[in-house]
Amino acid sequence: MTLQTAGQTLQRLTRFYKAGFHTPLVDNALHKILNHQIARDEADLGHVEARLAEFEKRYAMSSGDFWDKYQAGQIPDEADYVEWNAFCKMRQRLQQRLNILRGEDSP
Repeated sequence: MTLQTAGQTLQRLTRFYKAGFHTPLVDNALHKILNHQIARDEADLGHVEARLAEFEKRYAMSSGDFWDKYQAGQIPDEADYVEWNAFCKMRQRLQQRLNILRGEDSP
């Protein structure tokens, strides 16, 4: 299924729900899809957090402090720091995705 087709499918499903057609089968399937993706993203986040903890221990600095300093240009673009920055971005994206999947995002 292409992205456009998936988007169209979601639009049709939204119209289906707005028209009052709710079925236990569809509800159950949607909950399973969301729960499956949440579990995958939580596992991925756990791996990313473990890698961030390694950098924090190695450089005796929190990832938050590192992020601020790196973004301000106070830390050089050396391989370890570039990788640490990438893991910080991964964590941020995973947290955003989880917020959306859990309904915690703001519209």
